[in-house]
Amino acid sequence: MDLELKQMITANIALDLCSIILTLIPIAYLLSGKRYKQRLNLYFLGVAVSNIFMVIGDLSDWCLQTPAGQWEKNLLLAGSVLFYVASAFVLYFFSLYITAYMQLEGRAKKACLLSVKIVCAVQIFFAVISPFTGSIFYVTAHGYQRGPLFLISQLVPLFCYLLFTALVILHRRKLKRREVVFFLLYIFVPLGGGAAQMFTRGIAVVNIGVALALLFILVNIQFEREMALREQEQKLAKQEKKLAEQHIGIMLSQIQPHFLYNSLGAIYQLCETDPAAARTSIRKFSDFLRGNMDSLKAREPIPFKKELDHVMNFLYLEQQRFGEQLRVVYQIETSDFFVPPLTLQPLVENAVQHGILHKKTGGTITIRTEEADGYAVVTIADDGIGMEQAGRLPNLGDHAHIGISNVRSRLEEMVHGGLEIESSGEGTVVTIRIPW
Repeated sequence: MDLELKQMITANIALDLCSIILTLIPIAYLLSGKRYKQRLNLYFLGVAVSNIFMVIGDLSDWCLQTPAGQWEKNLLLAGSVLFYVASAFVLYFFSLYITAYMQLEGRAKKACLLSVKIVCAVQIFFAVISPFTGSIFYVTAHGYQRGPLFLISQLVPLFCYLLFTALVILHRRKLKRREVVFFLLYIFVPLGGGAAQMFTRGIAVVNIGVALALLFILVNIQFEREMALREQEQKLAKQEKKLAEQHIGIMLSQIQPHFLYNSLGAIYQLCETDPAAARTSIRKFSDFLRGNMDSLKAREPIPFKKELDHVMNFLYLEQQRFGEQLRVVYQIETSDFFVPPLTLQPLVENAVQHGILHKKTGGTITIRTEEADGYAVVTIADDGIGMEQAGRLPNLGDHAHIGISNVRSRLEEMVHGGLEIESSGEGTVVTIRIPW
C-alpha cells in the first residue's frame, strides 16, 4: 500500500470519527431533559442516530481495505450493509422531520412519505441481498467493490434530496429565510458530496458534511423553535393567569356583602311569613354560593344550562327581595352550547341593579336564546333606565363597565365569542354570539 493511499485512509478514518463526535452533540441535547418525547425532536433524533450507524458502516470500508481472512470479509460485508441501510433510514427520518416541521397535511404529506418509503425500501432490499448477489457491492481480497447495480444506491438519495428541495421551495412561505437556507444546506452538502464520490473514491466529505449540517439545523432551527415554543408557553401561562384572576375578581364581585346581607335578610323574613318559601330560598341561596365557588375552579367553558341555572338562582333571590318590582321572562329555544363560567350573572346583575331598580315602576328582564346563522345567540334585555343614565349615578357606571369588559374578554379568549350592547332611555339589550 503506497504512502498516498495510507494518508487518504487515515484522513477518512479521522473524518468519520469526527463525524461521530459531532453527531453525538445533537443526540446528547435531545436526550437531555427528555426532549426526544416531542414528535419533531424524535424524528431529528432518528436522523442523528441513523447517521452515526451510517458512519460506523463507512469506517469498516476504510479500516478493512485489504481483508486478510474470511472473518474480515464478513465484517466488511456487514459494515457495508449497515452503511446502506442506515443511509436509507437517514433519508426516511429526515422526510418525517421536514414534513412535520412544515406541517404538511393531506395528500401532499402522504405522497411524499410514501415515495420516500418505497425508494428507501428498494435500497434496503438490495443492500441486504448484496452480500449474496453482489448487486450493489461485493467484497474481494482487495476490499469493498462496487457492484453492477451500484447506481441504485446513488439514485435513491438523489431522488429523496430533490424531493426535499422541492418541498422547501414550494412551501418556503411557511419557513423563515434562515430555515430555508439551512434546510437547503443540509440537502446540498450530501448531494454534492455523493455526486463527487459517485465517480471517484477519494476523501469522504459526505459524512462530515451531514454531521455539520445537523449541527447547523440544531443551532439555527431547533434552538430557535424551542425558544419560540417557550415564549408561546409563557404567553399561554400569562393568559391562564389572567383568566384565573378574572375568575377570582368576578366571583368576588358577585358575592358582595350587600347581596349576602340582603338575601339573608329576605330569607329571615320569609321564615316568619312563609316557611316553605324560606326553605326554597335557602336551597337557592346554597346553590348560588356553590355555583360561584365552582366557577373559581373552572378553567374551561361550561354548559349554558349550568350557567342559566346559576342565574336563575340569583334572580329568584332578587325577586324575594323586590317582589313585583322585578319580573323575569325566560325564552330558551336552545341550550346545547358552552359559555365561560359567570358569563351571564354580571350582565343580569347590571340589568337589575343599574337598570330596573332605579326605575320607580320596576321592570322586566328577558333572557332569550336562539340559533342564528351558525351562532348560538344569547340576549339579555331589560326595560330599565339605560346605561347612559345609569353611568351618571355614583359608583354604578364604572362597576358595570368593568363587569362587561371582563365578560367580553373571556368570551373572546375561551369560546371566540362576541358581545354587543345597545342601550337607550328605554332599556338595554346585551347580545352574546358564540360560534355554533
